[in-house]
Amino acid sequence: MTNNKKLVGAIIAVGVLSFLGIVIETALNIAFPQLMKQFAVSAKTVQWLTTGYMLVSTIIIPFGSFLRKRYRAIALFRVAVISFLIGTIMAGFTTSFVTLLGGRLLQGIADGIGLPLMFSLILEQAPKEKIGTLMGIGTLVIAFAPAVGPAYGGLILNYLPWQALFILIIPLIIITWLLGERSIVQVKKPVHVPFDFQGGAFLSVFLVSTLWLLLDLTDQQFGLRQIVLLLVAIISCLVFVYCEQKSDHAVIKLALFKSARFDGLLIAFFLLQLISLCLSFLLPNALQTAFAQTTANTSLLILPAAITDAIVAALAGIIYDKTNPRLPIILGVIIICFSFVIANFNTASVSIIVISYVVFMIGLGLSYSNIMTFSLAKLENEESNDGNVIFMTVQSYAGAMGTALAASLLTWGQAQSKDIVYGTLAGLKLSFEVLLLISVIVAVLCLVSLIEVKRK
Repeated sequence: MTNNKKLVGAIIAVGVLSFLGIVIETALNIAFPQLMKQFAVSAKTVQWLTTGYMLVSTIIIPFGSFLRKRYRAIALFRVAVISFLIGTIMAGFTTSFVTLLGGRLLQGIADGIGLPLMFSLILEQAPKEKIGTLMGIGTLVIAFAPAVGPAYGGLILNYLPWQALFILIIPLIIITWLLGERSIVQVKKPVHVPFDFQGGAFLSVFLVSTLWLLLDLTDQQFGLRQIVLLLVAIISCLVFVYCEQKSDHAVIKLALFKSARFDGLLIAFFLLQLISLCLSFLLPNALQTAFAQTTANTSLLILPAAITDAIVAALAGIIYDKTNPRLPIILGVIIICFSFVIANFNTASVSIIVISYVVFMIGLGLSYSNIMTFSLAKLENEESNDGNVIFMTVQSYAGAMGTALAASLLTWGQAQSKDIVYGTLAGLKLSFEVLLLISVIVAVLCLVSLIEVKRK
């Protein structure tokens, strides 16, 4: 085991890159109207600043296990931090939409490398009695960033041009680079593992086609192109599964999916991230459109939930280590259900939105990181990297689906009324109803999976 202080430093260094990427991703949601006007592009085009980032990240993440076995951790970190730094400079100093998009794609590369690397370092180097705490710190990156993004974006855009969203984080990236150079250590010797080109190619086709199809459905389109995309997605998925079963060096270890417990907790993890990203898109838009809040006010209204998430997520790992690890998960998912009960059975208002979002973040902080920790802790040591990669791929894809779901529900509501305010409120009400249903499904999945573990 490596020195605990160095390990914490390594987690922070790698995690900050992913944190900043997600913060910028959600902060840009507020800047989209301004960017559309400046670059004279449509909403569908400007959306690629987020979608492109997610797509690149999601394609790279599944190869995290291969990269971790084949290359030194510090080498992977350097590729990630340099990609992120160059991408941030490109985005912060450009007057071209194409260059801005290119910068976001480079940031996506950093996120695709960084997320699996962070959790791999924890699983590989953390003492067993500290793994819950350190996983809590690591997962805080994923859960906290979507709440911080709109707050950060709202404050900056209220006083500075959108380029400042990128320029202001450049010093932090450089500090993170220096911290990583001092903290990241290698405890296992890299081995020459062959790359599964067939599996990698078909997995990439599957991810691209399904995301493209999802975006088309968000625009409420379904025709010949969507049918072709659906067929491509199905065929590429089937061929990928066939290739992986025959491969000695599979990109993803499909045998892990034979465990009902692993599958149940993975789906719950996916749905929680989907809810989180859905709310990070939905609430800032609703507060500005339906309740006439400025970007600065919106950021301040969302800030309590972000702070709550940070505090609870930090405590959740300690609770996991010191008590029954099932306790924070079960308590967390019950609180999440309660947050949507509050939202659904009260008239929509600024105060109800703020209260329900804070309550949601309490539940998310307790459950989210511990679901992943609990699931991976039940795997054999040699399987933990593969399990980590699966969780990170699912997490990244859930972000794309959550944003698309929020956009679809909000668009549907607005289409029901000629008045944008009433339409937005209708979309908000429908969204809360859908998210309540999803949260109940999450609670059932967690309870069934955890009871099954106890029975064994």
